Amino acid sequence: ARTGKIDVATISISNDEDAPTIEFAEATYQIREPRGPDTVAVLNIKVVRRGDLDRTSKVRCSTRDGSAQSGVDYYPKSRVLKFSPGMDHIVFKVEILSNEDREWHESFSLVLGPDDPVEAVLGETTTAIVTILDQEAAGSLILPALPTVVSLADYDQVEEVTKVSIKKSPSPGYPLVCVTPCDSHFPKYDIMKERCNEAGINQSSIQFSWEVATPTDGSGARSPFETITDNTPFTSVNHMVLDSIYFSRRFHVRCVAKAVDKAGHVGTPLRSNIVSIGTDSAICHTPVVAGTARGFQAQSFIATLKYLDVKHKEHPNRIHIAVQIPHQDGMLPLVSTMPLHNLHFLLSESIYRHQHICSNLVTIKDLKGISEAGFLDEVTYDSIALGPGYDRPYQFDPSVREPKTIQLYKHLNLKSCLWTFDAYYDMTELIDVCGGSVTADFQVRDSAQSFLTVHVPLYVSYIYVTAPRGWASLEHHTEMEFSFFYDTVLWRTGIQTDSVLSARLQIIRIYIREDGRLVIEFKTHAKFRGQFVMEHHTLPDVKSVIIAPDHLGGIEFDLQPVWRAQTFDSPYQLWRATSSYSRKDYSGEYTIHLIPCTVQPTQPWIDPGDKPLACTAHAPERFLIPIAFQQTNRPVPVVYSLNTEFHLCNNEKVFLLDPTKTEMSLAEMDYKGAFSKGQTLYGRVLWNPDQNLNSAYKLQLEKVYLCTGKDGHVPFFDPTGTIYNEGPQYGCIQPNKHLKHRFLLLDRNQPEVTDKYFHDVPFAAYFASESPDFQMMDAMPGVDGFTMKVDALYKVEAGHQWYLQVIYIIGPETIAGPRVQRSLAYQLKRSRRDLVDKNGRLTLDDSLIYDNEGDLIKNGTNMKSMSLEMEAAASPSFSSQTGTSIGSAFAAVMLLLLVLLAICFLTRKCRRQKKKRPAKDVMEDFPLNTKMEASKKNIDQFEKNFNRHHCTLRNINILSKNEEVYKVKGVKVKQVNLEVRVHNNLHDGTEV
Repeated sequence: ARTGKIDVATISISNDEDAPTIEFAEATYQIREPRGPDTVAVLNIKVVRRGDLDRTSKVRCSTRDGSAQSGVDYYPKSRVLKFSPGMDHIVFKVEILSNEDREWHESFSLVLGPDDPVEAVLGETTTAIVTILDQEAAGSLILPALPTVVSLADYDQVEEVTKVSIKKSPSPGYPLVCVTPCDSHFPKYDIMKERCNEAGINQSSIQFSWEVATPTDGSGARSPFETITDNTPFTSVNHMVLDSIYFSRRFHVRCVAKAVDKAGHVGTPLRSNIVSIGTDSAICHTPVVAGTARGFQAQSFIATLKYLDVKHKEHPNRIHIAVQIPHQDGMLPLVSTMPLHNLHFLLSESIYRHQHICSNLVTIKDLKGISEAGFLDEVTYDSIALGPGYDRPYQFDPSVREPKTIQLYKHLNLKSCLWTFDAYYDMTELIDVCGGSVTADFQVRDSAQSFLTVHVPLYVSYIYVTAPRGWASLEHHTEMEFSFFYDTVLWRTGIQTDSVLSARLQIIRIYIREDGRLVIEFKTHAKFRGQFVMEHHTLPDVKSVIIAPDHLGGIEFDLQPVWRAQTFDSPYQLWRATSSYSRKDYSGEYTIHLIPCTVQPTQPWIDPGDKPLACTAHAPERFLIPIAFQQTNRPVPVVYSLNTEFHLCNNEKVFLLDPTKTEMSLAEMDYKGAFSKGQTLYGRVLWNPDQNLNSAYKLQLEKVYLCTGKDGHVPFFDPTGTIYNEGPQYGCIQPNKHLKHRFLLLDRNQPEVTDKYFHDVPFAAYFASESPDFQMMDAMPGVDGFTMKVDALYKVEAGHQWYLQVIYIIGPETIAGPRVQRSLAYQLKRSRRDLVDKNGRLTLDDSLIYDNEGDLIKNGTNMKSMSLEMEAAASPSFSSQTGTSIGSAFAAVMLLLLVLLAICFLTRKCRRQKKKRPAKDVMEDFPLNTKMEASKKNIDQFEKNFNRHHCTLRNINILSKNEEVYKVKGVKVKQVNLEVRVHNNLHDGTEV
């Protein structure tokens, strides 16, 4: 055989799997249009490369308009994507714009190409479609089944209590819970769980709202449902749990639940079954007349006060205010020291609660920087002790109930049905932030005790729901020492008459006026065409009245119309009834008779002015209202002692120390030594820093007295005469026959009657507030002081003990201001300070009892001894003015020496005349505590003198010619330094 021309064949092997292939990871993408007009959503498009990854490949990716337009719905983009060796994908980002126009879903595409890729081939998915989901056109989520409403106590038995055969009515005293199909407590949750997961519904993101209708009336008609919108400081209306303050017995309640997707879009709302609140399942019953459907009741409460001293571990130096309030189902108690007005805004708007600092309307967290105390404590779930009354299902479970709700209800015991609120305030907070006021009533002569009284009003209101959007209250008002009074509120929904001329009566407010009379305010809603009138000329003997129960002793009420709607079509009218006199207990069943007056169907409304209404009167309609209402009990006032101290200082530095800030003790600040001539004495009175009253109060000196006793008398302060059993003693305040000298150094109110000099030596006494050098003391409310020179005290013979006594007042900070002068005539009558009464008894200085523009101010008095240096005291005593006691003593001694010499001379001359009678001895008295010298020659005479007379001397030296000291036989010489017993009377502010 022979070969042809084509004797060689070339074979090419194609391997498509190893070639780099580029395409989109997905063919379709979806993204929701961004919400805001200026917001942008970013879509990440993944472009992948498969096959050989060792090469560098390039491909162009671009956007193409579809129904979505570039620049309007998205940003156009075209870019070459470069795959480096080893890279298997690149993310291509596209920005989506917000389009506010109403549209349906729009789309655009992304393409790879149109040029061929470099070092790669295109795969099958070279085009990707992007759909923009419009906000308005997006479909809504919907729950897989209707939610159901049960009592929170039955949250674990939802399936059992919702069975048709059982149909348990919720309690009016416990919250309701809305159970959705995505809640693990829902019946057949195993099935519903899968459907919720498929729809992407999360139980924690479901939105809730609640709708309430008032009870069915006598004809079977039910009021329309209304959405609850009133939040309170303790509860929210958009929560899965509805608090019991929003409904009452026989109310109709249902919840509304809306699912929310992952993007935050709300789905279709679904309404639950309607539940009717039960009447037989109450927790805390209302004690009204048996058999009645509803009533109005305000039980008495208890307020107690206690002072916790500085040794208390948790709340030292504070006033403990404890309030116990009886609870009824559906009640919300409000506690405040300020009047409670505009309940709707007070509960729903936080700005209206800012003035109620001392209340349970604000938490301690809200009061940071203002007060450290409050009626609501910070609470954690673990800190709540679960005992009887606190152990109901989910009562304090933070996963079900709101923290602010738990913070309130931890004060309620559902077994004893009692609210308990405790607050611990210091004296400054009661005045500065709680609205309290200070009064005081103290007289130095009549009492040794000091009292500070703070009047603090306390209002407690019981709030109840009367309609889906309305609150009602019962109010008390009283004034006490450290007093608390509560506004109490309770009622149920309106009272319906059964006749053709029916109407609904609804109590709005019940309270006690300041004069103790009961006031009842109510409104009527007529179900006929016309209005209620007080009287009508066609019924001459009939009037609209309110009749009290028979057992109240014939008490009458003055009924007056307050307001009426300007229409005849089912008008609303407001009424007010006031009792004729006061009672402690107003409880009982009241009867209201109102005269209905009808008009023709075509008669238009014309304001009658003062003329009677043109209408046809009918027999009065009768309404029965059970009311339990009592006057408020008064808590026992609290009284505690405030300790004050009187210090003497010998230098200005210690005088100006702030006792609340210094590390020195009170004992170290009090100078115990003697004052030498030329020194300045600094005296100050201060209250104990451990009982600091802070800036709400001011301690202020009013008078400073100086005195010394005669013949060893020690003045002391005992106005009641019970301390030493020596009768009433007033120290330096009153003139006394046992006082040698007494001076009024300072008087803040009447400075013109003070003593400025003693023997022409000035005292130079000033209050600290009168000197600019002591302005620092003004910043210390618990300290006040004075200064004086001690030179004048040396103008008496040595050995006298001087005493200082101060009178001060403690009261509100405003006492530091100028005072109104008592009377001009009194200021000129200086002598009145030293007068005695008709019986010869000492009278109290009237100026010790002050009046501050009609307010009584507490006075206190402190007394203190002071020492002078002996060396400085002895020398001037011999150079005193002629006629002083020491001069008289010296002359008597010289005369005695002359007499002794004469006797000796005559004795020698007449030594042999034994029968002659010797001259009579001359005895001499020496002043108290004087220093005396005598020669040896007259020792015998001194012996006789000392033996026959009782004398107390400070120093006695008997000198011989050579200055030697001899002892006098038979004479007991005592060196006596007067010392004063220190008696601290911590109750009356008196120190002696």
